[in-house]
Amino acid sequence: MEKSVFVRKQEVRSRYLERRNELSLEERRQKSGKIKEFLMREPVFQKARTVLVYMDYRSEVMTTELVEELLLLGTKRVFAPRVEGMDIEFYEVRSMADFEKGYQGIREPKSALSQGTEKDILERFRPGESGAQETDGACLILVPGSVFDRQGGRMGYGKGFYDRFLAGAPFVYSVGLAFECQVAGRVPTEAHDRRIHMLITEEGVTGMQENAVVAGGPAYCNLTRLGEAAAVAKYELQGLETEKKNQVLRAAARALVSESGLILAENQKDLERGEKRGMSAGLLDRLRLSGERIAGMAQGLEQVAALPDPVGEIMETMERPNGLRIEKRRVPVGVIGIIYESRPNVTADAFGLCFKSGNAVILKGGSDALCSNRAITGVIRRALSDAGVCEDAISLIDSTDRAVTQEFMRMKQYVDLLIPRGGAGLIRSVVENSTIPVIETGTGNCHIYVDESADIEKAIPVIVNAKTQRIGVCNACESLVIHEKIKDRFLPALADALRARNVEIRGDEQVRGVIDCTPATQEDFGTEYLDYIISMKTVSSLKEAIAHINRYGTRHSEAILTEDAACAEEFLNQVDAACVYANASTRFTDGFEFGFGAEIGISTQKLHARGPMGLKELTSYKYVVRGNGQVRG
Repeated sequence: MEKSVFVRKQEVRSRYLERRNELSLEERRQKSGKIKEFLMREPVFQKARTVLVYMDYRSEVMTTELVEELLLLGTKRVFAPRVEGMDIEFYEVRSMADFEKGYQGIREPKSALSQGTEKDILERFRPGESGAQETDGACLILVPGSVFDRQGGRMGYGKGFYDRFLAGAPFVYSVGLAFECQVAGRVPTEAHDRRIHMLITEEGVTGMQENAVVAGGPAYCNLTRLGEAAAVAKYELQGLETEKKNQVLRAAARALVSESGLILAENQKDLERGEKRGMSAGLLDRLRLSGERIAGMAQGLEQVAALPDPVGEIMETMERPNGLRIEKRRVPVGVIGIIYESRPNVTADAFGLCFKSGNAVILKGGSDALCSNRAITGVIRRALSDAGVCEDAISLIDSTDRAVTQEFMRMKQYVDLLIPRGGAGLIRSVVENSTIPVIETGTGNCHIYVDESADIEKAIPVIVNAKTQRIGVCNACESLVIHEKIKDRFLPALADALRARNVEIRGDEQVRGVIDCTPATQEDFGTEYLDYIISMKTVSSLKEAIAHINRYGTRHSEAILTEDAACAEEFLNQVDAACVYANASTRFTDGFEFGFGAEIGISTQKLHARGPMGLKELTSYKYVVRGNGQVRG
């Protein structure tokens, strides 16, 4: 039976603490001196006006000399922790006389100290709309621990004091101090474990992110290390048997449901922040999770587990006259990068499809869903670890810095394919700036054309469904094209049905001659609203309708409502889109509905993949050639 993360953490902690305890007092003193020198030369330390520092205990890296020096210089405010119940509170100290023996004999600020508590720190450095409130320097915390790694992983002593503090203060820059003998290749982690931004040992400094504090707070991010880790993970994933992959997917599905409370709590933080920023109803809908939606994410993983494994499929065989036997075999792409906006369900969907198709995935979600994405990724990584599979099958770029996103687009040495999912601006930025091959998942300015022969009773429910079933998705109908011969008997009933669902109508002159609505502009005809708004355009012929859709559409999903089979066929043949429909809602452009399981996105380009991208669209192929000593003449 595979060991749980908890058991493995205990074993790793014990092993590395034993190594640390083997250091002599003199060795620890010398190494601590070197660590202090490295720390004090770091720009992030030099700029910091406030330092939160632990007081060393037993065989930890010694900090007493550092604290004495900081208090003597008086150029920085110094705070030290005091254990209070299950948490640590930081109190400002002004001299060594402010300490007394406390928890487990560790030196702590005296309980009589009341000024400068942790709340003061959080209020002074909590980011506002334009960044941290205090502008004259960052807040830095020096963190102890038993084991560290060079990817930002840290393991404490099992009480969770610093993890809880850092979870509530993500904008405080964290620096781990450790001896080199405490550094592991990879620290086993759980969802609640917090990563650090920098590690300093007697051998030098490892930074997990260049920027100490960015708007919204510093985040763990070292793209090179993420890329290296994913590049290693992809070879492990390529060797996994199908049954093992399916077991892991089902375990991840169970974990999402069992940890739904944690995920929903983190999602609520994103929603509250979005509401304060005035996010539209459509975007909030994209961002919002519920127990039902998390169950849907889990169901997506279960469905992917039930799908045939495409890896290893023999696509074609041939035998040459010289006896060479050639196979065209389906293989994983390798490492897939996905940049997406405020849809946290993409995190689980992307993992499931990439994992089943043998790919490692690096995710860069939008800042609007940062808390949700962290929680979902953490749950999945824990499920991977518990199953004995490399956690780096999924990685999250935990940074809100746009420069990090730009750098990610240029990681061609690690990432084999980049897929953007989001609005037109994001997709355009990726297409224009990426050096990695890109599959373009376009925006969804989806049209429905109501032909003169349309069945009105059939047409109205289709349009209402396409527009209102979910407004914040790329396959929702945004534009209606109406034959002028049906407008008078069709539009009044349609307007009543849409207004009953609070949909604003923006129509051209002919539409406004039949119903009362807002005037439509040329910009309206090309807009993906993601809101309770729809544009309407009248045309005099099927040919004009097709021309309008091909001009303003985004090559996503387009539909015709007609009882004329010839008109339907002409529309299906002439409209340039990934998915074209006759007499059905555009909302069916979806991996679930097409039987693919959760799709990675809807490709609107024509090379490699088009439409909903399932497992096969996330693979490539290679030629396997078998011979018997043949040489080329």
